[in-house]
Amino acid sequence: MPSIDTKKIRNQYLLLYLFTILITGAGSFYALYSSYVSYEIRVSNELLREANITNVHIEGSLASAQNVLEYDLAKITEQLNAGQLTKESAYKAMALGQRVFNTFIADKSFLLTLYVDEQGVLRATNNSAEVDPINLADRRYFQVLKNNPHRPFVVGNLVVARTTGQFTFHIAKSIVDKKGKFRGVLVQQLVANNIAKTLKKSLDGLSDLQILVHVEGGNVVFVYPELTKEDEIQSVTSQGLSEIIRRDGGHSKVMYIPSSEEVPHARYLAYAISEAHNLETSVSIPRSSLRLSFFREAYHLILYILLSGIAITVVVWRFYLYAVRNSMAMELSYSDELTQLKNRRALDAELPALWKESMRSKNPISALFIDIDHFKIFNDNYGHDCGDVALKAVALAISACVTRPLDICCRWGGEEFAVVLPNTDEAGAVILTNQIMDAVRAIRFEFIPDITPHISISVGVVTIIVTKDNEGDNLIDMADKAMYKAKQGGRNRYVIYTK
Repeated sequence: MPSIDTKKIRNQYLLLYLFTILITGAGSFYALYSSYVSYEIRVSNELLREANITNVHIEGSLASAQNVLEYDLAKITEQLNAGQLTKESAYKAMALGQRVFNTFIADKSFLLTLYVDEQGVLRATNNSAEVDPINLADRRYFQVLKNNPHRPFVVGNLVVARTTGQFTFHIAKSIVDKKGKFRGVLVQQLVANNIAKTLKKSLDGLSDLQILVHVEGGNVVFVYPELTKEDEIQSVTSQGLSEIIRRDGGHSKVMYIPSSEEVPHARYLAYAISEAHNLETSVSIPRSSLRLSFFREAYHLILYILLSGIAITVVVWRFYLYAVRNSMAMELSYSDELTQLKNRRALDAELPALWKESMRSKNPISALFIDIDHFKIFNDNYGHDCGDVALKAVALAISACVTRPLDICCRWGGEEFAVVLPNTDEAGAVILTNQIMDAVRAIRFEFIPDITPHISISVGVVTIIVTKDNEGDNLIDMADKAMYKAKQGGRNRYVIYTK
């Protein structure tokens, strides 16, 4: 009885262990990468959703504020034209408007309605007629409306309000008398931090999320998270995101922005444009923060991969030899020994799934049935060994053209080959057919000195979208019939199947 070669057995198990570790590591990396890509897509969709939600929310606040202003403006313009406009009358008109709209506007971002005269001096609010005469002539909304008093409205940039000390942005309408002369502005303050607190409820727990809303000219009107210092306004305004969005020129999109002078840290950004008030909303997150959030969320996956790797390593080594033998036997049973293509059994096993997928997706599926022309004569002239060389050359030419992962290329039998092309229309099938025919025509043999045999093929082409009416059809049989018509038509050509 021969002795057991323990060293050989040990080496085999060592190789198996290393192989298992390699496969487990590669699979783990792929699983983590796929999860990260899925997470990246989910976050991108969430960013875009937040951009649209923010747009809708601020648009709603501005629309409500605009309604308040229009109501107040009608009252104040009436007083102005009647020569009865005073600080007291303006206060009463604005206070009345606030009470009227408070009955059906639940927006808590409204703070003050301001009456500012033509010199830019605050004269009254909806809270009082006795206010400090604060000069607001440098505010963007005042300057724009003073130069263009017939403009419907202006949305001002984010500022620290001189009246309340809070971060606010404004929507303003000009007061024009009956002669068309500019007589001041009505302004509605919106508290940015109140809006930010409301939006926070809809966020998905992402850290370092930043929301910026710009109006024309790149002026920032809203920022999330809430600001705490006035100089922070300048820091977010100088980030250059508005310029990037305007250069992109889209209406709504998710993009990756690499680090640059404009944007110091690489980030993912989604933006949405709203034309009603010329809003340009961007929601972004630094790439580093997205990765950190992913690993926090995927810790259970990492733990599962580690435990699975250990379990697989323990189990696989016991069945390694059996699995290898079984895999080799299975592979041999589904491949053609001569050409190394799949065989007819493999096609019979894989085609039903592609057939059902075509029926489900309503996408076309095509097939080519290929026969080598005059192959019996070729064998008779040059011998069966040369015939085998020709079969392998044709198989190589066909497989070199059929490159998509889901396409099936097999040797049907003898000198016949079949190709199945899922998600391929007739035009695509014809293009591939011409490529295969050209590749076969380019084959050159040098079996006998001074004689260079040529070889050609006849091809049947069929394309079908599987429905309940034709689900019983035989795709390969239809392609075979078309191939016979190509043979009858003179060979070295293709024919498209028609009923």
